[in-house]
Amino acid sequence: MKRSSFRQKLTTPLKRTPFKAKTPLRASKINPKPIKAKKASKSPNKGYEVPKWFSRLKPGSHGSTPTQKKYWKVLSDTYRKDDWEKYGTCVSCHKHIENWQDGDLAHFKRYSLCNSWFKFQRENMALSCKNCNRNDDGVVGHSFGEELKRRHHKGILEWIEATNLSFKGQQMQQWEIVETVARIRPDLVE
Repeated sequence: MKRSSFRQKLTTPLKRTPFKAKTPLRASKINPKPIKAKKASKSPNKGYEVPKWFSRLKPGSHGSTPTQKKYWKVLSDTYRKDDWEKYGTCVSCHKHIENWQDGDLAHFKRYSLCNSWFKFQRENMALSCKNCNRNDDGVVGHSFGEELKRRHHKGILEWIEATNLSFKGQQMQQWEIVETVARIRPDLVE
């Protein structure tokens, strides 16, 4: 039994008319697209060239621009190494981490919920085992928060919420990112 929603195939082919060019220039282009005018950039990044030393850095996983991805890689390596030397354990489950490269840099307030610069705020991040970082669980989050309170101060969770809101609507400029990387890791600057 045929369903009524299916269309029957055409038995006679459709008649196609050949394309007729109006001018000799358009003869090679079947569907010419109009050229869109570029919008003028109001960004302070206009004309800023990223230094060569920064261009050579490897990109990380977080960020919406190549500059932010490189910034994340530098921060991730630096903060994971610092936390590993200081604590050596996962922030959530307190499991011993053999090497700083074996862990992840986890966010207490999710990366997707952070505003602008707060995505890279030191107090919001800590060394975590890969399992806890990928596990979106209330127990993991509670342990993470309790450990942040122990490491920083009792009001850190409220501070994280308030500070994240203060960054709403701000934009990260390339020159600011490069300057921040140069301040955090002066050994990378040539």
